[in-house]
Amino acid sequence: MEELVMTVGVLATEFERRLARTREQMKKAGIDALFVYSDEYHPGYSFYYTNFRTINCIEESAHALFIPLEGEIQAFLGNLNRFAAKRFSWIKNVNSIYEMEALLPKYVSELTYEVKTVGVVGEELFPISLYRDMEKAFVKDGINIIDAGQIVVQERLYKSKAELDLIRKAGKLADDSILAALEQLQIGKTEIELSAIGEYVTRSHGGEIGSAYLVVSGPDHTNLPTWRPMERNIEHGDYVWFDFNPMVDGYCSDTGITVAMEGVTEEQIRIMNFAYDTNQRMVEFIKPGITGKQLFQETLRICENAGLADYFLPYTKGMRAIGHGVGLEVVETPDLGPNSDFVFEPNMCFGIKFDLHGFPFGGVRVEPTVIITENGAEPVNDLRGMRAKYESNFK
Repeated sequence: MEELVMTVGVLATEFERRLARTREQMKKAGIDALFVYSDEYHPGYSFYYTNFRTINCIEESAHALFIPLEGEIQAFLGNLNRFAAKRFSWIKNVNSIYEMEALLPKYVSELTYEVKTVGVVGEELFPISLYRDMEKAFVKDGINIIDAGQIVVQERLYKSKAELDLIRKAGKLADDSILAALEQLQIGKTEIELSAIGEYVTRSHGGEIGSAYLVVSGPDHTNLPTWRPMERNIEHGDYVWFDFNPMVDGYCSDTGITVAMEGVTEEQIRIMNFAYDTNQRMVEFIKPGITGKQLFQETLRICENAGLADYFLPYTKGMRAIGHGVGLEVVETPDLGPNSDFVFEPNMCFGIKFDLHGFPFGGVRVEPTVIITENGAEPVNDLRGMRAKYESNFK
């Protein structure tokens, strides 16, 4: 396996550019300050401005930022995470999240301009108790609180060269981790064992786990659109799919492939081939200016022509029907699906997912991470190459 060397790819100078662009958007929206909230499980909003990701339980991993139009940013964290933040974060003004009700009015009063409106980013992530503390701190001074999530969402959609290079590294690490698990894939291995092999390769090559490393097999597990690896033994005639999500210096990939064990039927091979072919056609269909809805309609057309829409449509309801944004989190906005008016543009990054479920023998998943370029979509994974190596060398 080729050695993958990890290096820090996003410098503090990029933080300064991010902050300047964000403040420009704040001015346009008439917002005097932002209050940004994240936690360990959804770190992106705060990580984007700090290069720091908290750990531990929800209460302890709180990570909030007070970003004024002018002046210094103040960070608010759980008590234990404050110590690491003072050492590693780009933001050196570190406070306890449990003191923000008292401290926020103080920081507002020290500004050289009047604060009338505060925009909240990450409102959907806030624990109610912490939201109330923040709300009381601002409302008692007559400050208006509005939702400003789209300011940071839009900023994060467009990746810099440094960010895209890290996503490419994360994609390469996903491939290496899956290949290592495929080398050990055989009848009798458990899903848990194979997941652990992938996690070991990711961590031993300097990466982190962006989300759960899923290895599922057999009809019962692969017919579930999401499930965890268990002590199930791989069996003759199984589908086995791998969904690995490494993180490199904070940036993720989302990579899924399906392979077939010895003893699968011709029908299973046909369905698996169809999934790989359809996903490739989805990636080739993407161009700047295309909407998520158009991509969904094209995917549905392919399934209908093949008589397989009934195995596709039920699993496209709600979020992440055929894909989603990828970046500081494995799953970011926007969702790509039947109602998505989102327009693909260069320097954005997505997981492009194709699932079929409901067959007596199980279901399949194929999902590369892609970067949108001026000409189309660039996959950062080699899904067909991994499948071919397994079928020629490991099977």
